[in-house]
Amino acid sequence: MKKAKGLFALVLTVVLILCALPMNASAAGLKLVVDGKELVTDVSMIVEDGVTLVPLKFIIDAFGAVGVWNATARTATVTNTLHKIVFTIGSTTYTVDGVAKTLQLAPRIQSDRTMVPLRAISEAFGAQVDYNAATNTGYINYFSNPGLSGSILISGSTTVQPIATAAADNLRKMNNRLSISVAGSGSGAGIGDAINGTVNIGMSSRELKAEEAAQLNEYIIAHDGVAIIVHNNNAVRNLTVDQIKKIFTGEIKNWNEVGGANAPVIVYTRESTSGTLAALQDILGITIKDTATPTDSTGLMRSAVAADANGIGYISSGQIDSSVKALTVGNIAPSLGNIKSGTYPICRNLLLVTRGRPGELAALFIDYLLSRDGQQVVLDEKYISVLD
Repeated sequence: MKKAKGLFALVLTVVLILCALPMNASAAGLKLVVDGKELVTDVSMIVEDGVTLVPLKFIIDAFGAVGVWNATARTATVTNTLHKIVFTIGSTTYTVDGVAKTLQLAPRIQSDRTMVPLRAISEAFGAQVDYNAATNTGYINYFSNPGLSGSILISGSTTVQPIATAAADNLRKMNNRLSISVAGSGSGAGIGDAINGTVNIGMSSRELKAEEAAQLNEYIIAHDGVAIIVHNNNAVRNLTVDQIKKIFTGEIKNWNEVGGANAPVIVYTRESTSGTLAALQDILGITIKDTATPTDSTGLMRSAVAADANGIGYISSGQIDSSVKALTVGNIAPSLGNIKSGTYPICRNLLLVTRGRPGELAALFIDYLLSRDGQQVVLDEKYISVLD
């Protein structure tokens, strides 16, 4: 499984502004504004012999990049969607995507922080930068860089669609030269589109099959639970996993078999390409009965159950609203806390997928969703962040 968690390309744009500073810049008073937002640190940067050192851990935490510390080798490895940087404490040699380069000043440990000189790697990455000497402020435009332009085509899971749409809206506001199209067509369709190269990014709410995984890179952008929903007037409030299996396979046919009214159970399901359908069947180890009524999207599933007093269906926990009632499963609610802790029994990952290594703009979109701001979109849409 290939996974990225962060915005290291954005982290590295800090290099450019630091290198642009005059030799007498004050690190203690330096302000960095990234895409219109001030980056506030709790550890001062250091200027030594014209080289600026920054606390690597803070930058990793601030931007959600993946950082791995090897105490034996004394190396710090930081990765994002496209790049991998390895620093060694006390050594002026570091690597960018496996290529050895030389630093002007070796990384060091100071006050329990890894301090890294970034000047030498500025040529490896690009961003629009500016510096205001009067205010000692550096301005970094990465997502908002007007030098970046072009189209990003995204299709797939209707569960992931609201997250991707909100992220696309945010990116377009920062850079109106980006054209981003997001279409909800089901996980299977999005995976197929990515494999065929008709889109830059596919969206999936199910795990990839072996033959799909062999052709795609996947990026976990959120965690989710599959909620079992019924009409608000249904007296049933809880089902066991075994009862859910028997309802969706057709073995339980009347609500009175699970403590409800004497009425037939009407099962609603999703179209065959749905990631939510695939996830539910995989997690429960079942095949939903052929006579279930199909619906073509999360919204249509929710509306169908909301209009049917005897209906039961399943949707992403992030798509629950007041029009339906989400059942507890084994007396455990599909809440954010229960899904994050893994106590809710029907959980899954939400994915973005690309055919091989993503292009620059596709990587930009993935990096944004894995950044702190992008993960706030995930939280706003009521899903579970991949960040700690």
